[in-house]
Amino acid sequence: MATSSTSLKAALGAVLSEPFTCNLRYILTPPKPCDPLFSPPPGLEPEKTRLAHHFLAVSAAAIQNLGKGNLVFKSEHADVTVFGIEVLVYTTKHSTIIFVSKADSTGFMPQNPEAISVKPIVTTFLQWLASEERCRKPGKTVVLSLFARAQSQYLFPGSAENGRKHILDDRQLIKWWAKVLDPIVSAPPNGNDGANETPGNQGYLTVPGFERTELRQFYPNHSSRAGAKQGWQAGHPLRELAEVRGVSSSAPPRCLLPRFPDDPKARYMAELDDEVGLSEDPTTTSPVKQRKGMWGSVRDLDRFWEAMEFRQECSSGRMVGFLWVVIPAEDAATNGSMNGESQDSSQGAVSSDQATPRDTTPTPSAHGSPKKKRRPLTGPIIPRRPRLKGGSSSLSATSAGLNGMVDSAQGNGGLMLTRDGYDQAMQTLLHLDFANLDVAARSTSKWVSEVSSICGLASDFAIEVTGTAGPVNSTQNANGSDQVNDLGGIVRKKRKVADGTASKDHAAAGTSLETADVPAVNLLGADMVRKKPKRLR
Repeated sequence: MATSSTSLKAALGAVLSEPFTCNLRYILTPPKPCDPLFSPPPGLEPEKTRLAHHFLAVSAAAIQNLGKGNLVFKSEHADVTVFGIEVLVYTTKHSTIIFVSKADSTGFMPQNPEAISVKPIVTTFLQWLASEERCRKPGKTVVLSLFARAQSQYLFPGSAENGRKHILDDRQLIKWWAKVLDPIVSAPPNGNDGANETPGNQGYLTVPGFERTELRQFYPNHSSRAGAKQGWQAGHPLRELAEVRGVSSSAPPRCLLPRFPDDPKARYMAELDDEVGLSEDPTTTSPVKQRKGMWGSVRDLDRFWEAMEFRQECSSGRMVGFLWVVIPAEDAATNGSMNGESQDSSQGAVSSDQATPRDTTPTPSAHGSPKKKRRPLTGPIIPRRPRLKGGSSSLSATSAGLNGMVDSAQGNGGLMLTRDGYDQAMQTLLHLDFANLDVAARSTSKWVSEVSSICGLASDFAIEVTGTAGPVNSTQNANGSDQVNDLGGIVRKKRKVADGTASKDHAAAGTSLETADVPAVNLLGADMVRKKPKRLR
């Protein structure tokens, strides 16, 4: 994984081929308090959670042939958005969860030999985010989470009309994301060579409606090698994450499942809450139901995933894959003992229905303390200077304020926005058009101008990245080893004449690659021989 001292520009440049050049536009928001990602166990307070938004757009020069027959002309533009990804980073006391919200391409990725696919870009960006979070809080567990649901377009309206866009189906998308996350799963634990017994990164995959053995088709080929200390496995890490959070694994299932935005399982959880009258707001839930915190029809996590097969997108014959990558904390041993103590202490309040309710009675000292009398305000009124709406709270019209907006000192090229400014930038993107190259180029320019105006910038905030890796070699796979074409399942051997006569069923099932048995003597059947008619004398 990329180290903390590596900038995003350097990290992406290391995986791009040497002639390839692209522009990065990276906007983000500072971490702010948000609704808890997990429902609190009965009798406990919600976990304090902070949320930061990250969006990365990659643009490059693109060429498209337009017209038919003899009327064919080229449309060329120097800067067109080719890919975008939105990531939500949730930070709690014990863990950091990096959730991939949306990822989409426009189909205008250059087709020249030195160009590269978006897969290494996504992998490197997620690796870099995880490394940054690990550098800030080494003692926290970092979790990458996403759900793969195939759609024609996510971030770029009209891009589905582009014939060059490769739209994956459900099965292909799950395999694609598994390959994207696999370099993170197979990375050495904590950056060492893997010689010690430190637990490594672990990948998890769950597809409602699929058995554990059926999920092997989605894993990368090398992940199932024998003796591997880390890799992919069927299931989910929700019980392990509960122990990291200091919550018993026997807590109600609604307290173990995260609620991400636009998540199919979160919508199903809301339906289960409505069935029994539960709510995230304790003031609208009856004390008895709040004390139990249990659903009526779903009592454990296994039953929840079984029911998901017949709910939401999974019920319409679609496949939805839920993927996780757990990166353990650097001081896993210390955290393990601490989490064990917190888990034991919380089991008494969580494992049964005898949970201790919140003590809302005021303390006696609160009544004894006299209230201070509020004095009326006097003196001159000092007016405050107005601030730009949608920009950073520290933004001013001076160049010093603008330099604070662009985080060029750290080298990541991130443009810090407030939540309102970020939402405005994303809403502008979702109302543009990327149906063809000319329209996509104008939409890219309009979005850049809109974001620059939000921040008060007079110029583009793009960061140019030039690839420093060697040229792309098509004979090598993603792991760097030579790719061997195994034709054992395609080429069939000739049948030997000495094996005896073949049955009629085998002869009928033969293909053009097979050679039929040739007998030593050609014999004609009885129906092929006609007797010579006798002539009358």
